[in-house]
Amino acid sequence: MSEDNQKPTRQDLHRKHKRNPLLVPLGIIAAIFLGFVLLYNVFYGNDEEPSATANNQTNSQNMIITESDDSSKKSSSAEESSEKDEEDSADEESENDTEIDTEEVQTADDNVTKAYTGDWEPIGTTQTGDHSATDFSDGSADRNEIKAAVAAATGISADNMIEWWIGNAGDQQVTATVSDTQKETIARVQLNWIDGEGWQVTLVEELNEIPNN
Repeated sequence: MSEDNQKPTRQDLHRKHKRNPLLVPLGIIAAIFLGFVLLYNVFYGNDEEPSATANNQTNSQNMIITESDDSSKKSSSAEESSEKDEEDSADEESENDTEIDTEEVQTADDNVTKAYTGDWEPIGTTQTGDHSATDFSDGSADRNEIKAAVAAATGISADNMIEWWIGNAGDQQVTATVSDTQKETIARVQLNWIDGEGWQVTLVEELNEIPNN
C-alpha cells in the first residue's frame, strides 16, 4: 500500500488538534471584545449629538422668549404712546371748547390798552330767591361769585388777585377793577346779574395803570 492511500492514524489526528490550541480562546476573546464595543457605541456613542441638539433647542427657546419679551415691551410702549396722544388730543379739544370768542371794541379812555366783549357764560350761583340788591361785603356770595367770574374772564387766578374796586354800575350791574399781585395785569370788568345763573361778564378792559375810582 502506498503512503498516499494510507489512512490517518489516531496519533496523526491528535497531533493536528494539538497544533492549534489557542484558536478557540482567541475567538471567544474577540467575540467578547466586539460585544463590548457594540455596547459602548449603543450607550455612549451618541452622547454629544443629543447634548448639542438639546443646547440648540434651549437656545431657540431663549431666543423665542427674548423676542416675545421685546414684542411685549414694544407693544406696551406703543399703547402707552397712543394713550398719551389721545389724552393730549382730548386736552387740546377741551381747551378749544373753553375758548371764548371775543370782539375788540373801541374806547376813548387813554388808560385802556384794549377793550373787548365776549360770549362768557354766567358763572353760576348758590343764591336763590329775589336778587334785588347786591351784597358787596367781604365774604358774601355776591363778592365770591363776582371774583370767580372776573378770574375766568381775565385769566387772573382768584388766589393771585387784588380787588381794587368792586362797585355798583347800574341795576343788577357791577364794575370790578382788579390786578394780579405783581400788578403786571390790570383789568376793569363789567358784569350783569342773570337770575338763577349768576354773574356774567360783558366787557373786559385791559388798563395801563390802576385808576383812582
